[in-house]
Amino acid sequence: MRRLLPLLLLIITCCVPVRPLEFTDLVISDPQVWQGEVRIKGVIRVTRTGSLTLLPGTRLLFSRIDIDGDGIGDAELFVEGELIARGTAERPILLTSAEENPQPGDWKYLYLDYARKAEIEHLIAEYAFSGLQVHFCRAQIISSEFRYNVDGVRFSTANIRLEKSFLHHNRHGIRFEERGGRGVVQQNRISDNQVGLFAVTRSLGQTRFEHNNIIDNMPYQVKMGLQQTTDLDFPRNWWGDAGGLSAETVFDQLRDGSLGRVTGSEPLDAPIPVIR
Repeated sequence: MRRLLPLLLLIITCCVPVRPLEFTDLVISDPQVWQGEVRIKGVIRVTRTGSLTLLPGTRLLFSRIDIDGDGIGDAELFVEGELIARGTAERPILLTSAEENPQPGDWKYLYLDYARKAEIEHLIAEYAFSGLQVHFCRAQIISSEFRYNVDGVRFSTANIRLEKSFLHHNRHGIRFEERGGRGVVQQNRISDNQVGLFAVTRSLGQTRFEHNNIIDNMPYQVKMGLQQTTDLDFPRNWWGDAGGLSAETVFDQLRDGSLGRVTGSEPLDAPIPVIR
């Protein structure tokens, strides 16, 4: 019986469900590793000295709290330090709403601000105001998915590399302001958003959007913001038709004389395979 006792204790321990982590507000200033289910009811801030690693299969569930009454959830993950979020195709990392009937804007965003390091792979972000925002830093996003958000991915003054990802069923697939930043956006599928690409202001074409499938975004494949006066070209993309980018699916100078023109030079004659 004494020999069986340790084995019985091990079996009992393995059968006890692991309770998810729960945080209201949390400041991370040291290295931390999360896995499993994490419920968030406030702001998680990773400081310049901190780092957060999300292991494959990790699920972050954000409760809808609207303290300021602006209609947007206030729960968020705010990173000034280091974020390593590398899931796998079989076990992606999920950032989502904790609500029973989720809606876009239930939580605020994953926000990278002057982050020391940001590497994201096989991550899904949904039902946020912005699935991901990147500002004043470098970020690499590969093989990820942004869906059912107001903005799928949003960036400004950033050096961003976004590849092999799906951005769909958002209000804006990608919303951006270059403001001197540079980036590469390639081999993505950007589809079924209200606006595929939204160039808000101060973009000079230093971010390369090429070899993407940009299709079925209605009413606009590309939209210029109110202060985007510089012409922008989005070359070598598949627009869903061998004829290339249609003027009917663009909001630019032809609709508002104060804006720049949008072109899609050298359009591809067939969609590219997006391998995740």
